[in-house]
Amino acid sequence: LHMILELMDKQPEASICYFKPDAKKAGGAYVTITGHGKKFDEISKTLILEDGTSIPVGNILKIEFYLI
Repeated sequence: LHMILELMDKQPEASICYFKPDAKKAGGAYVTITGHGKKFDEISKTLILEDGTSIPVGNILKIEFYLI
């Protein structure tokens, strides 16, 4: 996560595996999304991707990133 934040201005592409809670019932699923990091919200501790996806840092299991 620190590496993505340090390289945010270079628009790193990242594959992020995280837990996505089910909005209607208990539980959820692990999902993987690939995109470019846009910003990090310090207050809510959330990583926000260019497509608008918000991922709470506590839900992140694994991050792989690539510089384009």
